[in-house]
Amino acid sequence: MQRATYVWAALLAATIGFSARAQDPQEQVKALRKQVNQLADQLVEERAKLLLDLRVNGQRLDPLEVKREAVYLTGGKLVEAKVADFFILEELRKQIESGQKKPEDFQVSEQDVLEELEPMKADFETKNPGVDFWEVVRTQYGLNRETFLEQRRQAKIFDLVFFPGSPKDWPDITKEAIKAQTQSDQGPKFIEQLEKATEGTDEKGNPKKLPEFWVNMMRQFVQKGLRNWSDIRYASHGLPANLVLRVNDLEWGTEEAFSFVKKGLFVQDLERAMQEVSVREALRQELAGKNVYVADEEFQRRYEEYRQPYDSTPFTVEVIATRFKGYPCLEAFRARWRLITSYADLIKDEFDDERLQAHANKFGAFFADGQVSIDMIPFQGRNPKTGAWEPDGMDKARARAEAVFAALEKKEITFDAALSERGEYFANDDKRGRLGFLPLNQLKQQLRENEYTQLHDGFAISNHLFFDAEVGKTHGPIAGPDGYFIARVNARTPARRQIDVKNPKERELVREDYLNHRFFVWANEVIAKTKFE
Repeated sequence: MQRATYVWAALLAATIGFSARAQDPQEQVKALRKQVNQLADQLVEERAKLLLDLRVNGQRLDPLEVKREAVYLTGGKLVEAKVADFFILEELRKQIESGQKKPEDFQVSEQDVLEELEPMKADFETKNPGVDFWEVVRTQYGLNRETFLEQRRQAKIFDLVFFPGSPKDWPDITKEAIKAQTQSDQGPKFIEQLEKATEGTDEKGNPKKLPEFWVNMMRQFVQKGLRNWSDIRYASHGLPANLVLRVNDLEWGTEEAFSFVKKGLFVQDLERAMQEVSVREALRQELAGKNVYVADEEFQRRYEEYRQPYDSTPFTVEVIATRFKGYPCLEAFRARWRLITSYADLIKDEFDDERLQAHANKFGAFFADGQVSIDMIPFQGRNPKTGAWEPDGMDKARARAEAVFAALEKKEITFDAALSERGEYFANDDKRGRLGFLPLNQLKQQLRENEYTQLHDGFAISNHLFFDAEVGKTHGPIAGPDGYFIARVNARTPARRQIDVKNPKERELVREDYLNHRFFVWANEVIAKTKFE
């Protein structure tokens, strides 16, 4: 921790020294950004070293397992991109070895990618003067310039491998994957229609192309088909600690994966991953001590049973976990779900009608479309223009929030004036603090809270505001996942109907929420008595 402080001291010294020397303001800004990024990378390196010696209740965690979890938690999308990379490699090898293609047919240079990217980059810089394009890329995608360009290059090679030219020239595996996603015997007819749609030339004399919307849909069909036909394994499938991923016979090692993923990280991303790994281990130890932590085979059986009803619909477990519950990837959800299903065994006697109905009555507004109207003044720990973490961002956000809250208490400023004059809003925030009436899940989204973050934060302020906070009163300053805010509860509507747990569908919904509620309460108790080093 002390070495990290030295890094920021160096950053400050470099900033002061540079400011004294620079002449051209634009060049000064560019050079300063470069220095900030370099020193921020050094800070990540320093924090990464702590992964080698994490201890929970005196037990040292395997550094490789910690690094692997850090990959899933901070680079989940990159892991899935690696799956696609392996698909490309397998098919590319087949086409070359069969003589259908030559290696040079798949060459894509960095310059090719940059030329394709240039219109988007220029448009961004025109609309966002003074905002660093690559800093926004790092924030939004967790990729630095190098890794982002590599991902774009991969996308171009994917098309060269699976979608070369018109549909009649596509390889068999592409056509088979598309057919597999169509209804019954409609596959061949669908391919025939695609081929006819690209016959001849357009009004400019160029070969006809499929609309990008259709091509993108075909890409998804191929990805889904390849996943269904492949043996894809992650940590929860029993891979040894030195492997993050195995796709058929291809493997991605933990050390290589961690080195790749950390290039685009902020130190806060790494710290949150370390927190998740440590807390999970504390809960695992507690469950194992009570002989309820489910074994590998039982976990696989239960998870298969759990996922099947969802994965046969568009709202797969992965969609629900990543888009609605906030998990960085499916593997992170699976690891947490294993703890929750184990905990369910610990309280199996609690799932009776009386307890579940009491829970349904207490939280009826969530189950039956209740809403709350809230206005919120945010203070960001991130840069509102780029989304990048600011140095000491949370501490400074708290200080600004406390200053405004004090001014509100002294009646030096009204809440509405503070909302418009002092609130810190991202560019795409259309509501500008006036959230209006929202159900609980939408309120969570606005506050950037979710099931994943709740275990780290120890609470969900959205639950308090939705169910309990006094109407008409100003509440704060309140810590959120990446900033502080001051909130005013304007009104609240009750549940629109009575929930009956004797109804099987409603019972299952209430049971899942009851389990999650009890799990988080129990987790806080365990964390409070755990020794983290």
